[in-house]
Amino acid sequence: MLPMFDISNAVREAIVEHAQSLAPEEACGVVLGKDGGDRYVPCENVAEDRSTAFEIDAGFMAQARASGELRAIVHSHPHGLDGPSKTDMAQAAEDDVPWGIVVLDPVHRPKLFFWGDMLPVAPYEQRPFRHGIADCYALVRDWYRQERGLVLPLTPRDPDWWNKGQRVIEDNLHRFDFDAFGDSEPLQPGDVLLFQVGAPTINHTGIYVGNGLVLHHLTNRLSRKDVLGPWKQKYHARTMRLRPSALQPAAQSVAPEGGQ
Repeated sequence: MLPMFDISNAVREAIVEHAQSLAPEEACGVVLGKDGGDRYVPCENVAEDRSTAFEIDAGFMAQARASGELRAIVHSHPHGLDGPSKTDMAQAAEDDVPWGIVVLDPVHRPKLFFWGDMLPVAPYEQRPFRHGIADCYALVRDWYRQERGLVLPLTPRDPDWWNKGQRVIEDNLHRFDFDAFGDSEPLQPGDVLLFQVGAPTINHTGIYVGNGLVLHHLTNRLSRKDVLGPWKQKYHARTMRLRPSALQPAAQSVAPEGGQ
């Protein structure tokens, strides 16, 4: 499951109904409230192209933030993109409240999800896949945030970043003092395993959790623990370990998009 954002069913229904009423354009709004009295406030989408983007009036947003009642920013994906876009990731990473997306498509019921580092970390296993917020790198990032108190960079990325010359996983690990080591070194819990699965570069990662198991999250699968042996034999590219000196509390950071 994804991190839970505690709002009432009535607020959730209002968000979804607003998104449906404006399709095929993107809807947007905010959740405001204090002391359990949440409400959804629909906003005008002032983006130049409302079919592919959203923008809320800057003056309204300044007032909402100043009020101390802003709890979340919400918009819709009326064309079925079931996850944040690269732009969504970049903007949400700079914010201090959760972001939410309503996913609309002609086949399935609407989906509403929220994400952000201010929300509780979801259980490591049995997470549904959602690119950018519940994928292999997100799982490694959550594990280090929860178990080691280290906040790895957020990197806005396309769903097929490995086919576009980006090096999301290894560049972020190098940035935070992870070093590669050879197969002769015994594995330790917390070692990060990098895999190359049918791609021109490293495109998958997981955490060694001991007892010969790797915790990882494959595309369109539930996150889980697997026996490492077959994975290491077939797909393993390298293993990286955090330097002990790097285990200091860190503020959230956003990695640059270019050349990742």
